[in-house]
Amino acid sequence: MNGPASRTVHRLRALALALAALGLCGTVWAQGAQKARPAAAGAVAAAAPEPDRSPLVKVADGRMLAPDIARIVNHGELLVAMLSTDNPPFFSVKNGGLVGTDIDLAKSIASELGVSVRFDRSYKTFDSVVEAVAMGKADVAVSRLGRTLKRAQMVHFSISYIKLGHAMLINRMRFAQLAGDRTLPQVVRDYTGTLGVLAGSSWEEFGRRNFPKAKLVKYPTWPDLIEATKKGEVTATYRDEMEVVQLMREEPGLALTLRTVTFSDLEAPLSVIVGIRDLTLLSFVNELIAQRPVQPTADSVLRALK
Repeated sequence: MNGPASRTVHRLRALALALAALGLCGTVWAQGAQKARPAAAGAVAAAAPEPDRSPLVKVADGRMLAPDIARIVNHGELLVAMLSTDNPPFFSVKNGGLVGTDIDLAKSIASELGVSVRFDRSYKTFDSVVEAVAMGKADVAVSRLGRTLKRAQMVHFSISYIKLGHAMLINRMRFAQLAGDRTLPQVVRDYTGTLGVLAGSSWEEFGRRNFPKAKLVKYPTWPDLIEATKKGEVTATYRDEMEVVQLMREEPGLALTLRTVTFSDLEAPLSVIVGIRDLTLLSFVNELIAQRPVQPTADSVLRALK
């Protein structure tokens, strides 16, 4: 075959050979890539393992613990901030040692952590006890401490370990002058008289919130408050029911000049104070409180005092 037709046939044969060659190369390249993949995987497997990124801390006995728990365990003791003034039955010195419901709770926390406990009683007000934990000067605080909005901005509160009712200790003569022809519930509901509260305590905030029209007068100690109420320096004093009932039980003669009012709709839950960063410690304390076989109440504690 000659001429244009022959040249066309030759071109087609050449094109076919070229395409065949390209197909062969593609097969070879694909086989090479498949052989290369296991090698790459092997290279990854041979790479050095990533460092341990666990947030836990290893302590001396080999346990892996949360950093806040490890801090206490490594230190070997639980440092507890506490008010300097005795507050039985919660905490007080008896026969040379600290006793009370708050003391027992703090000792239980330390025991479950496997450390000793040390109480720092250098604090003069309830607020300063809370601030000690907020500033990292203590691990926890127990001191008959109530929950307030002010404190909630700097620390964590555990679940309540006891709830106390609210009460007023009232000077009979001063209250009669304030009341006039009104009944006691009417006067208390819209109380406008002087109201004594313990300085640096949760009762300052409770007084402002629950009796916004009252004239709050702060006193440094509970005995000072009692004396001020006796003398009529304040018409009434605001405190928890347990403290007021305990006072009247110990000094029944006060009933001649003083009377009490309790509030069934107001409670003051007491909590362990925990640092704002110590979330695992908070969870631990909450669980310890929840698992106690006997949950104390104001009535049970008062009965124990008899």
